[in-house]
Amino acid sequence: MVLPRETVTVDLAEVGRALTDVRLEALDTPPARLAFWINVYNALVLHGIVRLGVRRSVLRVWNFFGRVSYRIGGHVFSLDDIEHGVLRGNRRRTLPPLRPFGARDPRRAFMVTPPDPRFHCAITCGAASCPPVGVYRAADLDAQLDLAARNFVNQEVSLAGASLTCSRIFSWYRGDFEAAGGLAAFLLRHLDDGPARAALVSGVAPCTSFRPYRW
Repeated sequence: MVLPRETVTVDLAEVGRALTDVRLEALDTPPARLAFWINVYNALVLHGIVRLGVRRSVLRVWNFFGRVSYRIGGHVFSLDDIEHGVLRGNRRRTLPPLRPFGARDPRRAFMVTPPDPRFHCAITCGAASCPPVGVYRAADLDAQLDLAARNFVNQEVSLAGASLTCSRIFSWYRGDFEAAGGLAAFLLRHLDDGPARAALVSGVAPCTSFRPYRW
């Protein structure tokens, strides 16, 4: 992923500096909290790519998601902390399979609970297969997340023979969708009419094969 350094460095640096003085306690509604952390995550990914000079893939940078961090309201949050600790409600990562926040970690106070799995359709990890980046606002968040989920699901879920082929996001984080009502229900809510939706309605199991993830 190539980003023009000159066009984004100044704005992202200003965002990073401004976050040090944010009062996280003021995010006192679920939409305000969720919109804030989605926007911060996306900004931090782009900032990390530019600052570290990533030209091909974030996977070529050692521990990219654990190292790239912002200081926010007196606490340090890495990308892993934001995604798995805050947005996923302190669920275990794949590697290492640990929860980001321990029992006494003060950052637990800022978790989004219950997690809304639609955020997976709204954040970017810097890969070509990630959802597109947008700016999310608390007042419009539900409609924005529904649109993001609809766009991503209809782009990434298709019927291939007798099976539904999906983005690997629905494999890696299947538990998040199941915990929020089920993966099949999530896909049915957002899929447009067509072969994939008809297959789900007829009882085909969701996401039994996955397309390659382009990093």
